[in-house]
Amino acid sequence: MTDEITLTIPSEREFHDVAHLVLGGLALRLDLTLENLEDLQIAVDAILDRAGDAGDDVTVTMSMDGDVVHGRIGPVDLGDELTRDEGEALGLRRVLDTVVDGVEVDGDWVHFTKKVTPGG
Repeated sequence: MTDEITLTIPSEREFHDVAHLVLGGLALRLDLTLENLEDLQIAVDAILDRAGDAGDDVTVTMSMDGDVVHGRIGPVDLGDELTRDEGEALGLRRVLDTVVDGVEVDGDWVHFTKKVTPGG
């Protein structure tokens, strides 16, 4: 059975720190390296920053399966931004491709995976 953490927060920026606290707790529990934690925080922030300040709630779900962290964030409207070619621009796709191993869009949910290593 895979452990899963689900957090639902308002989409406003001031609530993103709560997601950081949850990620920090997950990293501590799983003995992840600081680099892995930073990569996950960058991915979550990049997606949450684009969720807007509409006042709607956004849900962040994180789970661990072996040495892979699975993240799911939504509802967010990022399909166009993640599928268009932005060339050399530092867009969302480029940021996510740099810090996680896989990204998929399923409707208004973004799924990502990150292979991690224990900090020892």
